Amino acid sequence: MKNLGQRKKEEVSFRKIFILQLVGLVLTYDFTNCDFTEIKKEYCRTIREDLLTYMSGTKSTEFNNTIFCNNRSHCLTEIQRLTFNPTPGCASLAKELFAVRTNATFALWCPSYSETQINATQAMKKKKKRKVTTNKCLEQVSQLPGLWRRFIRTLRK
Repeated sequence: MKNLGQRKKEEVSFRKIFILQLVGLVLTYDFTNCDFTEIKKEYCRTIREDLLTYMSGTKSTEFNNTIFCNNRSHCLTEIQRLTFNPTPGCASLAKELFAVRTNATFALWCPSYSETQINATQAMKKKKKRKVTTNKCLEQVSQLPGLWRRFIRTLRK
């Protein structure tokens, strides 16, 4: 009888671990309640220049992948994903100036954004990796100006 009880405990534990992993994968912010006009102003004031500085020396045609977004919220979600989620070959961009300013802008103009980010960080504890600006990071960042331009175009409608 004890074996059956132990097995049930293990199943519950594995289920909890699986759910926590899933939460970490889907825990994203809903940008629909943001002040889009203020975010646009901040992008035009500082973030755009920071991105250009980060990308200096890179030709815009060097990377061919294009990521599209359908609306304002979707554009900001893609910008957040590319800026703050580590990918193979690009450990993290979060400490780059454009990322710090993007994060501050979202925290300032999107209700409870910073709380969501803290919870997401706690849900997905990752190993720290050595910061290196790689070709993969440049490729990833090269998508951001287009997403920002698309975001700004959606405000003109």
